[in-house]
Amino acid sequence: MTIKIVLADDHVLMRQGLSQVLNADPGIDVIGECGDGVELIELVIRLKPDVVVMDISMPRMSGLVAIDKLLAQRPDCKILVLSMHNELEYIEAMQDAGAKGYVLKESSSDVLIDAIRSIYHGRTAFIAAHQRNDTGKPARVSPVAALTRREREVFFLVAAGNTSKQIAELLTMSLKTAENHRSNIYKKLNVSSSAELIRLAGKAGLLE
Repeated sequence: MTIKIVLADDHVLMRQGLSQVLNADPGIDVIGECGDGVELIELVIRLKPDVVVMDISMPRMSGLVAIDKLLAQRPDCKILVLSMHNELEYIEAMQDAGAKGYVLKESSSDVLIDAIRSIYHGRTAFIAAHQRNDTGKPARVSPVAALTRREREVFFLVAAGNTSKQIAELLTMSLKTAENHRSNIYKKLNVSSSAELIRLAGKAGLLE
């Protein structure tokens, strides 16, 4: 059977190149493409793909939020994250969010296609989790690894400059809950403001 794919990446050339590579495989059919998280959710609901291949950093809605909302709409949705980030905290965050696989953008097309097939057949494919960084040492674990799944979502949204009100809207929670998460994150990371949190994220290499 042909594996139906929806692609989400805000870089048009990257998305078009991926689409050509995947469509060249006789067992894969890219049935939809988009450039942001909001459009991704609409496409998935309408087209019902077998596998979603998506980037983490997208306009209007981050990858973490998009995964959360996709799985709320379609719990059986199989999601493969294709990212430039090899830090362990990113991989763990996507796995905790419900993604079935994680592949680096620098990987070969064969690795990507194998990961898609693995996910389609009910397996997982966290390829980047076993790779090492340029120093030859395992990817480091940052303080963010101590946060819960929801706290990580809030962390990345705070680091991106969102207010508590915006975070509450994006994650479909009350303002009080968003502020409580924010307070817990500050305590765990030993920071007292969003400015300090952003500086910490920058030092940890979590800001693009």
